[in-house]
Amino acid sequence: MRILSNIYSFIYSLILSIISKLFWLLELFLLLRLLLKFLGANPQTLVVSLIYKYSDVLISPFSFIFRNIYWEGHLIETSVISAVIGYAIAMFIVFQIIKVFSRD
Repeated sequence: MRILSNIYSFIYSLILSIISKLFWLLELFLLLRLLLKFLGANPQTLVVSLIYKYSDVLISPFSFIFRNIYWEGHLIETSVISAVIGYAIAMFIVFQIIKVFSRD
């Protein structure tokens, strides 16, 4: 029974670790887009266009909540900021749900 408990604990911590790492990669990806837009990166370059293309899917649920802000000639995409906050709230909820099902 002790071995089964150790296996369960290992799987539980592994799942939490994977979800946490995926969440942080998502957040970093969105923050990279925010930084590239703010600095005015050339959207015609391959890397920048790929980042914009794939992050568009992630921020589409948050588009048009607020207007974009132009600060001293730099673009601040509020949809990206909203997405970062929205995904952080979603991950908090997911972790709380996972915590409910843990045996701790």
